[in-house]
Amino acid sequence: MTTETRTSVADKPVVIGVQVNENTMRTPNPHIPWTPEEIGDIAQASQDAGASLIHFHGRTADGGADHSAETYGAIIERIRAVSELLLAPSLANVPGHTVEQRLSNLLPHHQDPNTRSDFLVIDMGCAAMDLIDSASGRYVTDSKTYLNDTRTQTELLDRAAELELTPYMASFNVSWTRAIVNHARSRGLALPLVVAFVLGGDEFPAAHPASAAGLRAQLDLLPPDLPIEPIVSAYRGNVLEAAEESIKRGGHVAIGAGDHHYAELGYPSTPELVRRVADIARRYGRAPATPEQARRILGVKAHARSR
Repeated sequence: MTTETRTSVADKPVVIGVQVNENTMRTPNPHIPWTPEEIGDIAQASQDAGASLIHFHGRTADGGADHSAETYGAIIERIRAVSELLLAPSLANVPGHTVEQRLSNLLPHHQDPNTRSDFLVIDMGCAAMDLIDSASGRYVTDSKTYLNDTRTQTELLDRAAELELTPYMASFNVSWTRAIVNHARSRGLALPLVVAFVLGGDEFPAAHPASAAGLRAQLDLLPPDLPIEPIVSAYRGNVLEAAEESIKRGGHVAIGAGDHHYAELGYPSTPELVRRVADIARRYGRAPATPEQARRILGVKAHARSR
């Protein structure tokens, strides 16, 4: 990277998001929070380490999926009580659910500034979600599909505007990114666009590879006249190489033990991973963004809260 490139992005803080649990179990990495209290503890420690945004899934006490409004409300309330992190919770993405059913875990809490979300997470395409067994190289399943057709994307974007939530638009590959660009141009989405580029490790072939080259294939597609704040993560893969690519190009990073166990790093906790990203950011002259800086960078509307 040239000195000119370093100078042009050095004053822009890096938004570091955390992906604390997804649907990941605690074997072999025990640092996966499931309960609202555990998620809150990780949120607080992650903010202390340099994070400014959190993505999470509702889980039962034994690690099962929990899409209930009660659980999501408890998680949000706990995170709000101990941190200032911006919230990008998962929707209730159950196969066959309508848009309103997908929103059912968040809408009951939306009118209260203490329990409302900041983002509406929208997956901007369809994918075969079957994983590959790392030992055998064979698919573990052969029929798991994730359906987000254009109508669903449009309905969720409409609901985000109605609810005054910033769309957090996820893209696994360039076809999803092209859909995002087309929605932005044809529908006049609020700018900047927040685009989460989800890369994939060897076990998750639905997404671009978890590498600098995998991210570049996405970033190089972005039109220069469209303000976009990219956030790179990697599911079932180490995101740190792509994180450095994103940081040096002015983008942001999401990382967490929920995405990848990081056996190669000794099974670290999510706050430990945040510190690694913060160190990379500082090497490029960029500081980790505070939650308030992240709010301004990502164009998130502020709502008064009582603490």
